Amino acid sequence: MPQSIIVKFIPTESRSFDVSLGQQIHALFLNTIRKVDANLSQTLHDGLAGKPFTVSLPVNKKNIPLTQFIAGDECFIRYTIFSDKIWDIFPQIISTVKNETAHISRTEVKITMVSFTSDEIVKANESFKELAETEPASKFVVSFISPTSFRLQGHSFILPLPSFMYAGYLRKWNKYSNYKISEDILVEINDRLLISKINLASQVLNYSKYFQIGFTGQVTLNVADYSLNERQVLTTLTKFAYFCGTGHKTTMGMGQTRVKLLT
Repeated sequence: MPQSIIVKFIPTESRSFDVSLGQQIHALFLNTIRKVDANLSQTLHDGLAGKPFTVSLPVNKKNIPLTQFIAGDECFIRYTIFSDKIWDIFPQIISTVKNETAHISRTEVKITMVSFTSDEIVKANESFKELAETEPASKFVVSFISPTSFRLQGHSFILPLPSFMYAGYLRKWNKYSNYKISEDILVEINDRLLISKINLASQVLNYSKYFQIGFTGQVTLNVADYSLNERQVLTTLTKFAYFCGTGHKTTMGMGQTRVKLLT
């Protein structure tokens, strides 16, 4: 069952950082799982594309990305999972990390809360069946909360082409859901699905040994002229984007996605 989870923590010291923390938040997630199920943690670490979780960059309580930790200020990170293997051990994970001290960017932090989070469109947890049965919408507003990009011939591609977006959503959906969707829908997306409104900016994320450029912002997609069945499929995949993220490096802070469905 896809889940969206918020972890709140408080730094015990102030420290600025000159690199994005996606890799460290990723490592914190796997290390936490390792305490409960070492084999699963190793499997997730070794897996290639399409891993069943995403990681956000840390933000403050106003949802603004952080460039430094301030001692005593609340900070938040968001994880999503869409694998039952992770969900099955999640109660143990919560009991393991609550009130635990961890380290992020050489900074000691105290984890104070682990909870589920919803937005106005998507619940904190929805089964694949619920997602598959979502009432078809006619228009989607897709917001890219953290820098987003796609890999194309070994390089970062920083335009949200619908064919790239939905190929990723579909690949993860069919890998982890029992409600398979035919890849034929990608032909219709490539031929007909156009962006009707766009508002984007580029942004660079610095990792420890390299940097990634991506886009943030919002696009609107109009699917009113698709058949009812096609709109059903596209609505399902769009809602799933809230959990699976968009583009690559979604397990290291990139591609965090929010969606709004319009009739």
